[in-house]
Amino acid sequence: MQGQGDTMDGATGYRALAAALLLAALSCASTPSEANIFGRDDRRGITPGDGLSGVGTIVCEGTTRRPTAALVALEAPSSRADVIATVAHAFVGSNGQRLSACEFWPGADPALASRIVYLETGTLSPEGNWHNDWAVAVLDRRLPENLSRLRPRVLSERQAEMKRARHAHFLLAGHNGERGPLQVSERCGPVAKVNSDLNRFDRRVFNHDCDMMPGWSGGPLVLREDGVDYLVAVNSTEVNAITHISGRPYNGRMNPNTAVRVDGRFHETLERLLKSEAPGNMSFRCLVASMDNAPALPC
Repeated sequence: MQGQGDTMDGATGYRALAAALLLAALSCASTPSEANIFGRDDRRGITPGDGLSGVGTIVCEGTTRRPTAALVALEAPSSRADVIATVAHAFVGSNGQRLSACEFWPGADPALASRIVYLETGTLSPEGNWHNDWAVAVLDRRLPENLSRLRPRVLSERQAEMKRARHAHFLLAGHNGERGPLQVSERCGPVAKVNSDLNRFDRRVFNHDCDMMPGWSGGPLVLREDGVDYLVAVNSTEVNAITHISGRPYNGRMNPNTAVRVDGRFHETLERLLKSEAPGNMSFRCLVASMDNAPALPC
């Protein structure tokens, strides 16, 4: 009986030790807002040394959402007003209505707020049209020249794969939910599509493995090359959002994170608006791209 009692005491002690270790592990685990997504979570706050001061948030009346956007420019500035690139669904409210009273806050700083006076989007129905979920907006003025600006660049999926294989520097900027500082995810970038991806045949978007959560919509996918920051896509969907929030590892069986490539009508719109004269102090106007390269139509 004594030996049996020793066995029971040992088992009880082992269970107590295991429970204590589990509790300690849970207490040190990442919270949902910091949960890892692709291996070790590398999201961190943007610092002045990152050169991303032109990344900011879009703030619209009628919604608490704060999508991400970024200032863009050509090699030589040619407009008196700034232009930003983001996603179309940044301007669609929860009721499906278009949002028009919107501002851009560089660095999420309201002191630098600039009103959006002109908008062109790739779609008004981004939920089922994610490959056209892009938007280009013109601000009411030129923001301080010390703010960083990204240069638009067309990069094919094949080119992106080759650059990743050669360890090119890609990054994604955004922020979690509707709060928190602007963040950057590095050591990531476009990834090859696989047959299980819902968008495996869609060349208009990149799939990517940058760490993110809902709230990073519109964030720029950036290629840093030869001292220049290029905008190659804007972050659009995170169909894997449930696993992101819970902190479980990324599940490749679901549609991956998606970024709309700077290409086609998106690239043409960026180039045209960056080369045109600023619309000046005018009431808000909005156009949406049409099929078959026809003229854009009023939103």
